[in-house]
Amino acid sequence: MIEIERRELAGIPCLTLRDARVDEAPVIIHYHGWTGGKGALETPDQSQARLASAGFLVVAPDCYEHGERATQAWYRAQFNGWAFICQAMDKTREEAASLFEAVMALPFSSARNPQVTGGSMGGLIAQMVFAENKAFVSLVSVVGRSSFYQADEWCREAQAGTWCDDWCAEYSTQAHPERFIDRPLLFIDGALDSDCPAEINAETVRLINDAGGQAQHFVDPDFGHGFSQPMRAKFVDWLVAHGQPPLHDT
Repeated sequence: MIEIERRELAGIPCLTLRDARVDEAPVIIHYHGWTGGKGALETPDQSQARLASAGFLVVAPDCYEHGERATQAWYRAQFNGWAFICQAMDKTREEAASLFEAVMALPFSSARNPQVTGGSMGGLIAQMVFAENKAFVSLVSVVGRSSFYQADEWCREAQAGTWCDDWCAEYSTQAHPERFIDRPLLFIDGALDSDCPAEINAETVRLINDAGGQAQHFVDPDFGHGFSQPMRAKFVDWLVAHGQPPLHDT
């Protein structure tokens, strides 16, 4: 039976999904996208439910300025969008260590094979978190643009030469492939995605592997910026293979 609960972990509202039959479940932390949220008790993400059914503990936190954590500061995104988004991503990155510690302290979490994932903006966050936390055994980034320069042309011109450009250069995966050569990671993209073109992550995968890494790239040729069924299937298969949950054969 899948148990879905809303929890406060390190002061962060989270949705947790797990099979109540599993006493020690390997962990997956999943960061959502810019317009998303951790989900609802009544309508959990289907991929997260599948992972819980395989024996994982899935933890979906509300990113900074999202869901229950949204404040009136959201209006800044209309006037200074890229700076607002970069700040939200960095705040979420900063709190990742305390969130991880709180998740691992749960009585039913296993220390074996924790993984981190994210979609869109959450994919960027997951990439940073993965690079900074060597406990994670693998990463899956879904339509997360590894160059980090993701804003539209107006925002990019407005932020050129500011701290946002410096921040992207410091943390983007493509700028630092050497940070990703020690563990397997997967980028998932849609070939029709104009927001986060698949060729950007293809280049990042090449750079990581040329440096001796273990990066893979899966592209749905018929989909854009989202999460198609073939993408979901690859997502789940990868996490099961690298996390080895106790119920994966059921």
